[in-house]
Amino acid sequence: RHKVARFLNAGSSDEIVFCTGSTEAINLVSYAWAAPRLQPGDEIVLSVLEHHANIVPWHFLRERQGVVLKWVEPEPDGSLPAEKVLAAIGPRTKLIAVTHMSNVTGTVVDVGAIARGADVPVLADGSQASVHMPVDVGALGVDFYCITGHKLYGPSGSGAIWIRAER
Repeated sequence: RHKVARFLNAGSSDEIVFCTGSTEAINLVSYAWAAPRLQPGDEIVLSVLEHHANIVPWHFLRERQGVVLKWVEPEPDGSLPAEKVLAAIGPRTKLIAVTHMSNVTGTVVDVGAIARGADVPVLADGSQASVHMPVDVGALGVDFYCITGHKLYGPSGSGAIWIRAER
C-alpha cells in the first residue's frame, strides 16, 4: 500500500484499499458508501464519457433505490469543462462520478476544478490518467480515486482505490 500511496501522492497508506481493478473499486463506493446514504430522488452526476465500470453500479442504484442519474454531455470538440459538470449539481446531488481521462477519446477532465467547485463528494476514475500523467490525489481534492493494474502494466485483477480520510 505504501508504494501505491506514494504513486498517488496520498497522505497515508491507510487511505489505499486494494481491489481487483477500477470496476471493483467503483462498485465498492456504490455498495459500501453510496447505497447506505442515498435516498430515492437523490442524484448522481455522470458524464457520457464514462467507462462502463463507472456507469453500471449507478444504474443499479437507480433501479434498486430510485437514485436519479444526471448526465453531462461533452462539448462538440470532446472536452468536458468543469463548469458544465458543476452546473449539473442540484440540491439533491450527493455524488459526482467522473473520469479523469476518457478511455475512448483521451479527453482529460479537470477533476480538481470539479472537486474544488462542488460541495458534494467526487469519485474520479483514474484508470487512464494514472498511466499518462502524474496524479496527486491531495491536490486534486477528490474523495475517491481508483486505478487499475492492467493499465499500469501490472497484472490483470489488480488495482486500488484511494479514499479521502476525512471530508
